[in-house]
Amino acid sequence: MNQEYELNINPLPAKTWNWLHMNGTSVKSPALLENGTVEQTVPSSVEYKAASENKADAAFSEIQTGMGTEMDGFLKSGDVELRFYTTKSQTSEKQPLVLNFTYGTGRQMANRLAFHLLPGSELTVLMDLSAEAESCGTAALQTKVYAEEGAVLHLVQVQRLGKGFTFYNDIGAKCEKNARVETIQLVLGGKNTYLGSRSALEGESSVLSSDVGYLVGADERLDMNFVAYHTGKKTESRMDASGVLRENGFKLFRGTIDFRKGCAGAVGNEKEDVLLLDDAVVNQTIPLILCEEEDVEGNHGATIGKLDEELLFYLESRGMSEEAVYEMMARARIDAIAGKIPDAGVREKVRAYLGDTQDEEK
Repeated sequence: MNQEYELNINPLPAKTWNWLHMNGTSVKSPALLENGTVEQTVPSSVEYKAASENKADAAFSEIQTGMGTEMDGFLKSGDVELRFYTTKSQTSEKQPLVLNFTYGTGRQMANRLAFHLLPGSELTVLMDLSAEAESCGTAALQTKVYAEEGAVLHLVQVQRLGKGFTFYNDIGAKCEKNARVETIQLVLGGKNTYLGSRSALEGESSVLSSDVGYLVGADERLDMNFVAYHTGKKTESRMDASGVLRENGFKLFRGTIDFRKGCAGAVGNEKEDVLLLDDAVVNQTIPLILCEEEDVEGNHGATIGKLDEELLFYLESRGMSEEAVYEMMARARIDAIAGKIPDAGVREKVRAYLGDTQDEEK
């Protein structure tokens, strides 16, 4: 019998009222003892090793993630190998590092990744997370990033999982002086999705840029926890989320900008834009700013609403059905984020998944 774990994940850095049930999430999950299937294309300037071939695990274990320490222990208990990638110093790699994850139905699979960006290097990482449309199972992916001085990482994750899948996607990053981490995440499929991301902006003028797009439908759940942890001077963070909720879908977004003592001149911005397409959806949003430093600037906000009645009437009067209008508006949210993906092939996969096979404009 597969052992089951009870996990407390996605904790808020500072607790709010318990009756809101937003301080964290408790889940039960089977043990993930099988390494996920992944096909990779690694540029020549990037060195790849498995965990058994290096001693990096101890150093990367110090990097905290959005899901918290229990997720670290959970993955290590399953003896999931660490796939370790190191860039070449002062090298801007033009070819992306491509990782295609395929999850089989009824499987319990996990992967752990570590990216070490040496000073002055730049790398784009494209991750495609896919499974058959009607499949079910449990999968987890943990990504840790150490960006040294002046390094830049562009990380893209596209989730296209089956209707019965539970997926844990956990990210942790540490940025030195002038380092930059940019993430784009699209959640397009899966029954229960848990996203966690924590970026420690320790070096002066380090930057985090995060974009999340999601479609949450019937009986689906999306639970997110994003944290920008500012300790370095003149650091910058931007966390934007945009999505659509349908039928009885559930979404919880936690976004925290944490200004610690000594981060003078830091700037943090977070916002969420949610379109509600049904009365039965459950939408929870908690933007949070914590501050121990006076000379900082923090901004947060959320726009939550339904489709404008006048716009709906106008489009219907032009021959579009209400369902077609909703579908168009939902796709527009995803297209706005997908357009930022720096790879035409990945953008086309997103369109194909959404049922739009039209040729991309050149």
